Amino acid sequence: MKEEPPPSWQYDEFKHAGVDYASAEVAKEYDAHHTRIRDYEKDARLIMDRIGLKPEESVMDIGCGTGAILLPMARHCRKVYGADVSSAMLELCQMKARQQGILNIETQHAGFLTFQSPPEPLDAVISVATLHHLPDFWKGVALSRIHNCLKPGGKFYLFDVVFSFSPRDYYQELESWVNGMQKKAGEAMAEESRVHIRDEHSTYEWIMDGMLEKTGFAIHEKHADFPRCIAYLCSRK
Repeated sequence: MKEEPPPSWQYDEFKHAGVDYASAEVAKEYDAHHTRIRDYEKDARLIMDRIGLKPEESVMDIGCGTGAILLPMARHCRKVYGADVSSAMLELCQMKARQQGILNIETQHAGFLTFQSPPEPLDAVISVATLHHLPDFWKGVALSRIHNCLKPGGKFYLFDVVFSFSPRDYYQELESWVNGMQKKAGEAMAEESRVHIRDEHSTYEWIMDGMLEKTGFAIHEKHADFPRCIAYLCSRK
């Protein structure tokens, strides 16, 4: 069946908010930099443990990027699906999959509002540091679409920048974030934080909690493993 184009009023998730990862050069730089500073194998194991992913199950990573979490999961479970709005990121993901001999993945050039659900309901969906690219209204639409593609009881793992401070404290908190990044990681990471604050769409914890619950998720766990970030473990009611 031919896929219908989105309505003219739908938010364009392919226009970049913040850093433009559609560039092949930027995608390669991102992959190389974050591979140096993060242990993605460890991160993937933590996520798989939290959602209790089994070898016979299927999972989708929305905003999979270059496959940092997706590829370790593919070595553990039956089938993985990846979606990303950056074709450059997906090309790197597919190249790494070929190099590692991973055959059980399917990717699509799409985001939260445009991904196509797999033929069978999914056991789990994950989203790592990606949902903040959407304004809050469209976050709700995205969460509803994720809910619809899961099995009853299926797990949803969300990790993102989510603010727990009071709105009245925004100035001190955001200045502290940028200054802290500059001291710990240098000017480049401080500028990345400024771009995130100015151009992207991170929201408050109480708003995120409400959106998850209103779209049909039960929140089982919340972890604050990193400053200004929350990891949610949810299931479809």
